[in-house]
Amino acid sequence: MVTAPTTLRDIARACNVSVSTVSRALADNPAIAKKTRQLIQETAKELNYRPNAQARALKSSRTDAIGVVVPSLVNPFFAAMAAAIEDEANQAGYATIITSSGESSPKITEAIEALRARQVDGIIAVPHIEAAEMLEDVALSIPLLFIDRHLEGSNIPAVISDAAPGIKAALEALNSRGHHKVGYLAGPQTTSTGRDRLQDFRRYAEELGMDQIVHHGGYLHEEGFRGTQKLLEQQPTAIIAGDSMMTFGALEACYRENVDIGKQLALIGFDDFVFMRIQPAPVAIIDQSVEHMGRTALRNLVQSFSAKSPPEGAVVKTRFIPRESIEFTP
Repeated sequence: MVTAPTTLRDIARACNVSVSTVSRALADNPAIAKKTRQLIQETAKELNYRPNAQARALKSSRTDAIGVVVPSLVNPFFAAMAAAIEDEANQAGYATIITSSGESSPKITEAIEALRARQVDGIIAVPHIEAAEMLEDVALSIPLLFIDRHLEGSNIPAVISDAAPGIKAALEALNSRGHHKVGYLAGPQTTSTGRDRLQDFRRYAEELGMDQIVHHGGYLHEEGFRGTQKLLEQQPTAIIAGDSMMTFGALEACYRENVDIGKQLALIGFDDFVFMRIQPAPVAIIDQSVEHMGRTALRNLVQSFSAKSPPEGAVVKTRFIPRESIEFTP
């Protein structure tokens, strides 16, 4: 048997007060005596009262919900990002609706339109270059904040990482150990992260006089695997992977080819996940603090609601974490 949900009228009857008094007491309005507020709030809890979110949204023109669009929830980087946003949102009193776009323009368009139909208060999205026009249009009617990537020529703010400090420190660490031929697994050049990281790698490797071997791939495990196999054929003494999924692929390729990481090859990955630390030779990492990025994006978006202005972007510096995977010296 399904029990009807508790209403304000039920609480008012139990406490022998008016419905308006119950409503104000549950909102913690100081106009209601503290003793009465406590009685009503305790009674509401005992009766398992749940506020009607839809009614509250109609009254306030807000849904207390935030949309999040990431390329993939299989990728641990984006999964961690979504989890950080969700946790920060919960602490701020917001629900989250999380969806993935599959690195596809049609899918990100569908995801954004679905979130708009649900009248979320704002959206945090990893953008796709082919959906730029649609995203610009969305930003005119709802607070929109990019995360992880930015779009060239767009005025939409973004919370991104600056890969330069981490890549520079990683190359300096390799150079100090005598590495002069370094392979790099580059991300797709259709993304700002792929372009910026490759530019930083080329710039600092050139400054250090290092020979560069670049494999142009994508943010997929398979790309890291195939790319590493191709790089190994050219016998670099070190390899840097441009994201976490390609790092996993690089690890598998090294194991498949019986390359002893840390003894026959130096390997540096991206993003500090626990899997990197439990390898036979824990993997040195360029870390972009994904949790900090997610929480910053959520806070900036929420602040824009009260400020009634576009959300602010932010830049998070990367850092290099040396580990046993770079102990090999040629």
